[in-house]
Amino acid sequence: MWNKIYLACLAVLLLPMLFLSFYAGTWLKSIGSPQSVVSNYEYYSNLSWNYLWLSTGILLILGNIALWKTRKSWALWATFLYFSVFIIVRYFWLERALDQYKQSVNFSRNEISFEPLLAVILCAVFAGIVFFDNYLVKRLSEKMNPVQNSPVAAPASEINETKADENI
Repeated sequence: MWNKIYLACLAVLLLPMLFLSFYAGTWLKSIGSPQSVVSNYEYYSNLSWNYLWLSTGILLILGNIALWKTRKSWALWATFLYFSVFIIVRYFWLERALDQYKQSVNFSRNEISFEPLLAVILCAVFAGIVFFDNYLVKRLSEKMNPVQNSPVAAPASEINETKADENI
């Protein structure tokens, strides 16, 4: 049940994020004044940035609940994928398009951008957070709800060897 709830929330949270990312990018193709294009792009880009953090937090909480209930961590890694895809879209696609737009209208000079490096660092840090969270939740789940181990029967080869030793 928690897997279905997580997937439903992922779909519901994914659609606005897709729209905000797309809409921010379409402002860079606008024919308005460069100042209004850049200010509107920055508005929707910041809105999508805030929404990304909020939706990632919600998905991380739901992923933890799903991990606790099902002991499968796919929801946490799906949250990592969601976060990473939109970080890459923002820093490798949208910010580069903004720089190209600014250069095409002589709005700024050529600068070295460290934003792709920031994107890689953010993805690596979030992967570490998800990995540590996965480890922590599994450990706590095992301590709170220990798995009952049934006694394992000895393999047939050991039983035969034991009987052979008794006969000697």
